[in-house]
Amino acid sequence: MTRIEAFDKTTKYNYLVGKKIGQDVIAAIMPIPITPNLSVEQMFTIALNNLPYDKTFSNFSEFRIAVMLNYQQFLDKGQVIWKDINEVLEILGIEE
Repeated sequence: MTRIEAFDKTTKYNYLVGKKIGQDVIAAIMPIPITPNLSVEQMFTIALNNLPYDKTFSNFSEFRIAVMLNYQQFLDKGQVIWKDINEVLEILGIEE
């Protein structure tokens, strides 16, 4: 999806933050550029640690929406647990 579509979809589903999926809680929903240089885990780590990166995302053309689960795991171990937004919507029984 494009940058604009990704940001629109992120805004649409931000209300899911705080909802439970099994034993996990949705901690964040973020558009992630699809690039071979950075993984989803790296992008969340950059964003959550306020490290420098291209915050405009203008250099990227393709995006996915990633949902971070279990923020405590990130705080304790630096481990990012995530799912694609489409998988989360399916688990929660939400149709677009």
